[in-house]
Amino acid sequence: MQKFALHIFLFLLIFGSCVTPDSVQKTEPPKNTPAPEWVTQRPTSNQYYIGIASCNKKINPVDYAAIAKKSALNDMASSVSVRVQGQSFLNTMEVNKVFSEDFSSNINTTTDIEFEDYETVGSYEKNQEYFIYLRISKSAYQEQQARKKNEALQQSYNLYERAQESMKRNQLGSGMDLLLHALFAIKPYWNEPNHFVTPSGEDLLLDQQIYSDIERILSGLQIKSDENGIVLNTKNQFSQSCAIKAIFNGNPATGVPLTTHFPTSKYLRPKKQSTGPDGKLMVQVQDVPMDTKSPQLEVKLDIDGWIAMDLDEKICKRLLQSTPVNSLQVPIYMIKPTFFIRSTEKELGENKQQQLLAIAVQSFLTQQGFTTASQSKADYIIDIEANTTSAGQTQDFSSALLDLKLTLTDNQEDLLRYQNNTNAIKGVQLSIPAASAEAYKKGKNLLEDEWLKLMLQAIL
Repeated sequence: MQKFALHIFLFLLIFGSCVTPDSVQKTEPPKNTPAPEWVTQRPTSNQYYIGIASCNKKINPVDYAAIAKKSALNDMASSVSVRVQGQSFLNTMEVNKVFSEDFSSNINTTTDIEFEDYETVGSYEKNQEYFIYLRISKSAYQEQQARKKNEALQQSYNLYERAQESMKRNQLGSGMDLLLHALFAIKPYWNEPNHFVTPSGEDLLLDQQIYSDIERILSGLQIKSDENGIVLNTKNQFSQSCAIKAIFNGNPATGVPLTTHFPTSKYLRPKKQSTGPDGKLMVQVQDVPMDTKSPQLEVKLDIDGWIAMDLDEKICKRLLQSTPVNSLQVPIYMIKPTFFIRSTEKELGENKQQQLLAIAVQSFLTQQGFTTASQSKADYIIDIEANTTSAGQTQDFSSALLDLKLTLTDNQEDLLRYQNNTNAIKGVQLSIPAASAEAYKKGKNLLEDEWLKLMLQAIL
């Protein structure tokens, strides 16, 4: 086997040496085919819309043909004449200052043009470049557009009819959603008149009729409350519910999105809610700081709540903001509680001449904007009980312990609202009286820094 292979090798070697370079057949690479005329000079036609584009194969080695085709379709779309006509929805929005001319132009240019049944006239490749030529019959395109527009108009009218049924049931939420979707169903044709003949024979400019109904809802919608003001006081523990109503044509309106907001001790974003079947929503007003100047409950229409995720938010806001809906402000009246202070302050079992703790409580309440009243008229009674006892002497120092108790009683209902006490406030000085005074000073700090703040939190 090895000898056979050797013989073959020698045969090929000898044969190869006998072949001269001149006897080798030379093959020339195929020459590039000449470029079609449409590559170098764009054709014109009265019968066709034309789209021509190219793509670099080196930059896009995989999908160059698809990219070129997409560019050619865009090129073909740019040759379709689109203008805003006099009776069109876009023109009406410009005249009524809802849309600016630039805004309408932007809507017009962003409307997608889709072609069906177009033909590929040819394609050509040269070096690293790929060219493609598409066209569609203008008459075929117009027929296609007429068919698509009729389908869109029918879909829009079906949604419009459903919206009318919702409005008859005062379901403004679903009604507005259906109207907006009906309007956007014919968005590609907003630049031209959109006549639609109803089954009853009525000829409607459909998009303008839909928008007229949207305006009618907005202009007829009212946000109300039976309350002229919200009173927060000790009787309701500074928490009060308020009923908000949405009214349309004198009837409760369901599904109206609203935002509610009032000042709280911690900043909270406006709360989003929608009216229920009775056209109402309940707002619980509480945790309003006592020092808030002119607090009020604010209720507004939440336009964002009417804009579905599949609709253009920017356009919807322009449409819905064109007819403002009233907002509602309900004042909040903070009736601060009044206090009566009773204090029994003793030193080593004997009544003190100066009531240090009662003065401290009075000063604290004044700084917080509260007032005192007589025992019979006050909302709350503050009782202070304090007494020091000797805790003995150590070398040159004397010690005293203060027993301190603070209670807060609801004077109207005779209920205990807050209580705190301690027996461990220690004062150390050179004498017992001085140690007692030191203990009272610490007791005063304890009241101001902790107990009185906790007491107010218990009732506010």
